Amino acid sequence: MGRMKPKEIAPKPNSLVASAARVRAGSGQGVMMRGQSSAWHLEAWEHYRNIGEFRYSCDWIGSMLSKALIHVTVETVDGIEKVTDGSALDYLSALFGNADGRAEMFRMVGIHMSVTGECYIVGYPDPDPFGDGEDKWEVTASTKCLRPSVDHEPWSVNDVVLTDVNPDDVTAIRIWRPDPLQPRYSISPTRSVLSTLRQLHKLGQYISAQLDSRLAGAGILLMPDTMTLPPAPVAEGQSPLVKSANNADELMSILMEAMTSSLIDQDSAAAKVPIVVTASAESIAAVKHLTFWSELDQHAAELRKEAIGRLALGMDVPPEVLQGASDSNHWSAWQADESAIKAHAEPLLKIITTALGSGYLRPLLSVDADYEGERLSAYSIAADTSEMRLRPNRSKEAIELHALGVLSDEALLRECGFDPDDLPTTEGLAAWLTRKVALGVTTPEIVEAALRELGVNLTVIHDTEAPENIRDIVHDDTGTPGTPGTPAPSLKDLPTHDIPSEQVSQTRGQARAEGRVPSSDVARKASLLAASEQLVFRALERAGNRLKNKMGGLKVNCSAAELYTFATNSDPEELLIDAWSGVPLVAKRAGIPSEQLELALAAYTGDLIENQRPHTYEEMDRYLSIRIDMEAAA
Repeated sequence: MGRMKPKEIAPKPNSLVASAARVRAGSGQGVMMRGQSSAWHLEAWEHYRNIGEFRYSCDWIGSMLSKALIHVTVETVDGIEKVTDGSALDYLSALFGNADGRAEMFRMVGIHMSVTGECYIVGYPDPDPFGDGEDKWEVTASTKCLRPSVDHEPWSVNDVVLTDVNPDDVTAIRIWRPDPLQPRYSISPTRSVLSTLRQLHKLGQYISAQLDSRLAGAGILLMPDTMTLPPAPVAEGQSPLVKSANNADELMSILMEAMTSSLIDQDSAAAKVPIVVTASAESIAAVKHLTFWSELDQHAAELRKEAIGRLALGMDVPPEVLQGASDSNHWSAWQADESAIKAHAEPLLKIITTALGSGYLRPLLSVDADYEGERLSAYSIAADTSEMRLRPNRSKEAIELHALGVLSDEALLRECGFDPDDLPTTEGLAAWLTRKVALGVTTPEIVEAALRELGVNLTVIHDTEAPENIRDIVHDDTGTPGTPGTPAPSLKDLPTHDIPSEQVSQTRGQARAEGRVPSSDVARKASLLAASEQLVFRALERAGNRLKNKMGGLKVNCSAAELYTFATNSDPEELLIDAWSGVPLVAKRAGIPSEQLELALAAYTGDLIENQRPHTYEEMDRYLSIRIDMEAAA
């Protein structure tokens, strides 16, 4: 391995205490006291196994961290730079074997940090004689990593005693989120929601007990002893009830026989005909059914929903992860993921990478001859979160900017989800340009110049014959040369400017008076109505988009401007917020007050939405004519 390029290391900064301790067996190795597990750690893991919402939020953090990529950085006088060569890269590649192993490491560490805020990364030589000979790495809980109390005793990792591994060859790195009050101990978001988790667990147990309890499920049927019932039916092959059976036994026998018959044969009359019991009116009135439902039964589901909401706010995840995001679109979903990355994922990754830098990378660099004499504290491990981020859909904007020539082809492909390798070849571009030219109206000279600028060479046939006569070069009346090669127009080709006849003038005036030929005033009114219709279409489309967001992305088979005709109980004022931004310009050109036009259009559009009527030009004309002085506009 060649020596890496020398770099000018930045001055040593103030000392910072990292939340990591490199634990080695034996007192001679400078062992630091590891974090002690507490009773709440065990309780938190029990909730992780039993409460699905809690497990999902912890796994969500782990899955997000698994997308992070790590690299080695060095702090120089020019800032923090990414290390591109040297044995430091080999050390990082050896961590957990490969990129997949490091992704699983981040996932497991994310879960541990969410549940207890503490874990260990343990590495040791693979004791399997048939293995690949590389180091074996594991992520363990604080209760599952037990170092030997005396020299030469084996380690215990995840309940496995490493009897075949030399204790001095085991490296354990403690990663924990320090408690601000007791930095030696860990803290996690789970500790602050333990009471909520207990409530969720007890509510679940209560509902399960209610479902399993016969008393709570069916209650007790109280019958007077004065009731007499007919003999209970006896199934074939069974003996009749003894005479000492009371009325309750007889009633239960009748009910069981009827239910059994309906279950065995659903076509039987027992499945359709009610059970008939005859008794006196006093006896029937004395029958009572006692149930054991309490007020908690009615509110158990509501209390559990409230507890899930508190859990969503207490964990280091966006509340939408547990409560759902039915009202969000792709932009709000992107903002939620972005806030989760900045507020939760990146600080947690910083704790992990700091621990790996101080407990793994720098100890290895300290015994590497290539780094002798350098300040090792300048070397760190950094995480790249670009793979975590849900990019917003900017393909439409990219296409528009590319058409304006301010965005490169590579950027357009990236925003549309394609690779730079998908760019067309020179031959493919030439074929595309040929098709475009064949469909357009242009001249060979323009095509040749455009293709030459693009670096595409196509054969263009030129007319090399010179004009036979100087008269072929056209001159206008002022003597200015025209286009070479174009014959001069004859007198028949020139336009005429004859005075219109009196009969034609009278006919046009009569048509204008009858309204068959619109005057300039009528045309202005028509232009106002046309512009108003476009404003109405835009407002209805905006209302439809808001309805789509409320529908949670449900696909509909109509345009956004028509969606209001299918939606009931819609609030027009809410749907038409900020829908009339184009009214002032239209009103100014029409010469009418902007407020008057906006109120009229809002009233008309709101009436359409409220009554779910489709828009028509004629109805809009009548509606606006009543509320606006159209004669003044005309």
